[in-house]
Amino acid sequence: MGKALQGKEDQFSYIKNRVSMLNDVVQSVESPVDDEELKRVEDMIQSLNQKVERFRQDRKEGE
Repeated sequence: MGKALQGKEDQFSYIKNRVSMLNDVVQSVESPVDDEELKRVEDMIQSLNQKVERFRQDRKEGE
């Protein structure tokens, strides 16, 4: 497991990097898209959403 991201800037930088990676994956997918590729993108989106929620919760707890 990686080290925890404490600062708001570090957390947002992490999110920006993950969005960029997701974009790269989506751009690389060739048509027609199969179920495996759609599942991979869906998993990446869900993982990113979980991380955003965790960062949001960290901020609430830090108030």
